[in-house]
Amino acid sequence: MYSIEEKYIITAGSLATIIVAFLLNAAPVALPSIAKAFAMNNVLQNWVDTIYLLSIAVFSIPCGKICQKYGLKKVLKLGIILFFMGTLGTGLSQDAYMLLSFRVVLGIASAILNVASIALIVESMSDDKKGPAIGIAVATVYIGIALAPILGGSLIFNYGWQSLFFATLPVILLNYYLVNKIKGEWIHEDKYNFDVTGTILYSVGIVLFIYGFTRILELTGQIITLAGIILLVGFGLWELKNKNPIFEMRLFKNIRFASANLACLFSYFATFMTTYVYNYHMQYIMGMDSQIAGTYLIITPLIMVGMSVISGWMIKKIRGEILAGCGLLILCVAFILMCFLSTSTPLYILLIAMTLHGIGYGLFSSPNTVLITTTVPEEESSKASASLSAMRLIGQTVSLGIFTTVFAIIMGNVAIVPEYYDLLLNSCNIIMILAVTFVFIAAVISFVGLKEKGSA
Repeated sequence: MYSIEEKYIITAGSLATIIVAFLLNAAPVALPSIAKAFAMNNVLQNWVDTIYLLSIAVFSIPCGKICQKYGLKKVLKLGIILFFMGTLGTGLSQDAYMLLSFRVVLGIASAILNVASIALIVESMSDDKKGPAIGIAVATVYIGIALAPILGGSLIFNYGWQSLFFATLPVILLNYYLVNKIKGEWIHEDKYNFDVTGTILYSVGIVLFIYGFTRILELTGQIITLAGIILLVGFGLWELKNKNPIFEMRLFKNIRFASANLACLFSYFATFMTTYVYNYHMQYIMGMDSQIAGTYLIITPLIMVGMSVISGWMIKKIRGEILAGCGLLILCVAFILMCFLSTSTPLYILLIAMTLHGIGYGLFSSPNTVLITTTVPEEESSKASASLSAMRLIGQTVSLGIFTTVFAIIMGNVAIVPEYYDLLLNSCNIIMILAVTFVFIAAVISFVGLKEKGSA
């Protein structure tokens, strides 16, 4: 049983993850309305999401060090305050540039909440309670994802795009109240100065890499991506030599930590782009409207909610690598079913694939999060949580880049209309073959962690 203090911590941490997941996935639903309100062109409209994701990427790794230096509870409270300001400011924005500015604030706040919420749960719980607690926190992410299209779409349709942000404010205030109820603080004194050089190398490198990859089909994008990779390699080398790094690269000498991070990265290479395949097949090939397709798409995150909680408890009895690896193999089966899509593919095949997707990824996500955050010294848990956040974002970016590249090569610059549906199916099948490959690699990497002894 959890104590009152532990219940506050789990609830506060879970609430932080759900509001980030909800707004992250609901904001794209509001984009057409936002673009119309501020007369945005296509480029400016794309920046509404891009600048938010870039802000998360830039601040995720430094946030791990900040949590370690100033205390998890204090930093989490700061993140909630910034999230409130960013959410309120976004809803009150009077022009596109004001909105983009507050999206940066929201991105910084989201990075803090992503890192500090999981790290707080890890550091405050005894070993036998960490798995189930993390399972609950991971499950709430999928609750946020599931609620986003339904609740977010309803708010936007009935009350305007601003209501999406205003309706979130009471939940943010509740989150702040719950964090205030937590009595303890988790801080690791640091006598060294903040690693400014490492922060600059990482921040510039990750921005160039992510932005470049969104334009990977252009020569300019390829050059920018390469420059980002060079700076990130330089960041890694600098951190290895630095006595007080912003991120402890030596953590990757731990086989379990390294394999769990790489498994997370490759799993996101695969899973992020497959949601588009489900959606495109239902709407274009099967002729469903967006509302019906959206209802079917909720199946996967809802199953993930239950499986994340279950797998969080299972890790008390079964090695995390076994659970995570088996989950990825189930995911592999789901994606294999999607490799042979055609105009005659029945709906039940997609539903089986989405169900297996939910079971497999739900079985993977909680144990893998536990492995990343608990196989390092406890004082490094905030940096481990930052690593998880960075892997997730890099994986999503690369996945989207792969999706865009495949479609550009196969379909070219044509509209998705019935006469090109054969090209659409070819593109989706190639993407699913790549997804199977990435997930299988992730499964193998996950099982590699079994070489090192451990209990989680």
